[in-house]
Amino acid sequence: MSTTTAGRGRRAAAPERRDENPGLNFLRAVYAEWLKLTSLRSSYVILIITLMGMVGIGLLSVFAVLAMADGLLDVGRQAGGPAPGPETLTEELGAQARGIPASGIAIAQFLIASLAVMQIGSEYGTRMISTTLTVVPRRLTAILAKTLVIAAVSFIVGAGAALISYAVAQPLLEPKGLDYAITADGVMPSILSTGAYLALIAILGLGIGTLLRNSAGGIMTTLGLLIVAPIVLAILSGQNELFMDISRFLPSSAGIEMVAIRTQPDALTQNQGGLVVAAWAAAALVGAMISVKRRDA
Repeated sequence: MSTTTAGRGRRAAAPERRDENPGLNFLRAVYAEWLKLTSLRSSYVILIITLMGMVGIGLLSVFAVLAMADGLLDVGRQAGGPAPGPETLTEELGAQARGIPASGIAIAQFLIASLAVMQIGSEYGTRMISTTLTVVPRRLTAILAKTLVIAAVSFIVGAGAALISYAVAQPLLEPKGLDYAITADGVMPSILSTGAYLALIAILGLGIGTLLRNSAGGIMTTLGLLIVAPIVLAILSGQNELFMDISRFLPSSAGIEMVAIRTQPDALTQNQGGLVVAAWAAAALVGAMISVKRRDA
């Protein structure tokens, strides 16, 4: 009798032990997602292209600013007066020069969003998501771990590329007197905002990928939201100014203001732009969490 009772006790205790160990905790889930991201060659390819693309766009922006400086000098010579000095050039082109580090977000946002979509979409496509949710049965833990990893990597790449663009630009701008310290007004906040913007775009992409559960569909939707929608609304704004007002609140449009050194009076401020992008990212993340929680894998 005692042996039977003991056997039953062990069988009864087994479920309790399973309940006490419901899978990976959050930190281990984050580490697992980091291993997944870094084990794929495509991740490195996209991140390297993002970094090089941002620096390349920054370099092109340097040449554009230098061309404008040469144009101002030519206008001064043709007018018969003294050529504009460094102070005049800085006054006219200083904001554009200081905005060079963040100029690469136009290409980086889509690459980062695509990487985020594929991070979750590929798991649904290969049914690996079932394994993920078996190892991490707390579904919100799994999606938050993915979010933290892709957002952190995107921030580092974005801020790092902006910092490299700044370093590359200074020797080229110096002959025209347009170089500036990293502590100059708005420069460091713009560099950090570049990383923050790409982190928020990564969260947006991850949310879209989770909702659609398909890499191709998620990438196309992201492309439409970030690139196609602003173009369509810009065209329609010629018919009605309401479309222009709507376009200001698209993530890519708000992101431009978020990283800007100086904003126009009728545009969003840097903080407002950041809040708009954060709202888009938060909405996508909440939708993803609800989807993962309520729908079968």
